[in-house]
Amino acid sequence: MHGFRELVIESWQQHRPLVVIVMYSLCCLTVSASGLAFDHKVIAGENAWIKPCKFSISLATYGLTLLWYSRFLTQHQVLMRRMSVAAMVGTIVELSTIIIQVLRGTTSHFNTSTTFNHVMFWITTSAIVPVAFALIALFVMLLREKNLHPVLGAALRWALLITIVGFIPGVLMILPDRLQDAITCYKQFDGHTIGFSEGGPGIPFLGWSTVAGDLRIAHFVGIHALQVVPIIGMLIDVGLPRLKSSRQQMLVSIFALSYLILIALLTGQALSAESLFSSSTHSILIAAGLLAVGLCAVACTIWSPSASLCKLTIPGDAAADIGKSPN
Repeated sequence: MHGFRELVIESWQQHRPLVVIVMYSLCCLTVSASGLAFDHKVIAGENAWIKPCKFSISLATYGLTLLWYSRFLTQHQVLMRRMSVAAMVGTIVELSTIIIQVLRGTTSHFNTSTTFNHVMFWITTSAIVPVAFALIALFVMLLREKNLHPVLGAALRWALLITIVGFIPGVLMILPDRLQDAITCYKQFDGHTIGFSEGGPGIPFLGWSTVAGDLRIAHFVGIHALQVVPIIGMLIDVGLPRLKSSRQQMLVSIFALSYLILIALLTGQALSAESLFSSSTHSILIAAGLLAVGLCAVACTIWSPSASLCKLTIPGDAAADIGKSPN
C-alpha cells in the first residue's frame, strides 16, 4: 500500500494531466454506472448509459497505459507534458459531451438531427483528435529512445504503431457520405454499421452488430494493441529467457504483423457488410490461414537454425539493440 501511494504521488508530480485523465474518466464511470443502475432510458435501442460507461473505461485505461509508457521516456519530457495536456483536454470534452447528450435523451455520435446536436457531434469528434495525436507523438519519442530493453522496446513501438493504424476504422465511420460510398458498395453506411441501420441487433454491452458489418470491432481490436502487444512482449521475454534477443524480437514482430493483418481482415469484413458473429466460410478460411502461418512462423523462429532467419524490425529497433548481449 505504501508503494502504491508513492507511485500515485510520483505520477501526480511528473504526469499530472495523465492522472487527471484517469481520475476524470473514473468519475464519469461512477456517474454512468449509477445511471445504468437507476436510469433505464433507452437511446438507439440500448440503455443510454452504456456508451458513457464504455468510453469512460476506455479512456481510463488509456490514461493508465500512457502513465506506464511514460516511465520509459528519458528525454522529451516537455513534449510529453504538452501532449498530455492536450490529451487531457480532449478526454474531458469527449466524456462531458457524451454525458450531456445522454442527459438530454439523445445520441452524441452521428447525430445531425438539429443544429445543436450537429455541433455536439462535431465537438465529440474533434475532442478525440488530441487523444490520438498524443499516441503519434509518443511513438516518435519512443523511436528516438536508445536505452530501452530491446524486446520490450520493440513491443512498445509496435503497440503504438498498431494503435495508430487502429484509429483508421474510426476515421472511416465519420467520413463524408461520398467518400464512404467510394469505399464500399453498400449504400446503407450508417455511422459504424454497414448493411443495416444503426442501433440494430447487437451483442450485450459492446453492441457490436450481429446482423451487419461493424467497424467498431476493428477499431476496438486496433486501439487495444496499446495494452496487448506489450503484454505479449513481456511474456516472450519472461517465458523464453534462453532464446536470443534477436529471436525474441522477431516473435514480437510476428505477433504484431499478425495483429495488423487481423485489423485489416476485420475492417474488410465490416466494409463487406458481414457480421463477425455470422462470418462467411471465406472469412473463416482466411482467419484460419493467418493463424496457421503465424504459428509456423513462431515455430520456425524458436527452433530453426539462425542462418535461415531474417529479422523483422520497425524503425528504431536498431537503436534499441545497442548494448544488448546476443544471448
